Amino acid sequence: MADVDRHRDLLRRLAGVDVVVLLLAGLNAKQRKRLIERRVAFMAPGAQLYVPEMLLDQREHFRAAPPAAPERFSPTAQVVAIAALLGREIDGENATALARRFGVAPMSMGRALDELEAAGVVDAHRIGRQRQVRMKMTGGELWRAVENRLQSPVRKVRGVVIPYPQEVRALVAGESALASYTALASPRTQRLAIAAADWNRASRAWGLQPAERFDPRRDEIETWSYDPACLARDNVVDPLSLYLSVRDSRDERVAQAADQLLETMPW
Repeated sequence: MADVDRHRDLLRRLAGVDVVVLLLAGLNAKQRKRLIERRVAFMAPGAQLYVPEMLLDQREHFRAAPPAAPERFSPTAQVVAIAALLGREIDGENATALARRFGVAPMSMGRALDELEAAGVVDAHRIGRQRQVRMKMTGGELWRAVENRLQSPVRKVRGVVIPYPQEVRALVAGESALASYTALASPRTQRLAIAAADWNRASRAWGLQPAERFDPRRDEIETWSYDPACLARDNVVDPLSLYLSVRDSRDERVAQAADQLLETMPW
């Protein structure tokens, strides 16, 4: 560093100038700190220009490229999209309020808003420390923009015997729910849904027991990638999550009922 000071002073005298700026191909944090401490003017292209004699300290900040839109939404992003499609209030909400409403961590909601922004369906701009949400499209336009990014929320279907049905807090799902929305006949086996994260606790609390396929006492419980209760009404899973869970059914009756369910949406 003493050599730097000596050469700088020599150049000042020879060139008859007050300011000499070192041009550096690159420097690390320790070198930067030492130069600034000794008030040595320098320029590292693309990184920093520091000229204390002229009160200049400019640093180049490179903004990361925006994330690409995912082929499939995360469960939290899907919940927000479906809520908007169902006409639930999203505009004007902030990320913290949405995280609280849908029962997810604020960090998960932040990532979900990034996904929705990348897909071009949401504007989540910052106001102070919060991100406020504005839907850029609604109804049929929104559905066409997100349909291929939505997936079945069902992770697993478990056959169970429910010894105390009155204690079970689960939502009607699958064909059982489809029968409540359409003219499809109710199936013999009841189908229910809970969040996958609640399965271990619920199975112990409700005393659930595994059931063989042809056991006449058998019910079925779907475990979902998100909590179905956050979108449900009247103890039945919401129609769009239901549609996503049955749209690829090999049963022609169920597939037709799923199409009929989608046709009932007010788009």
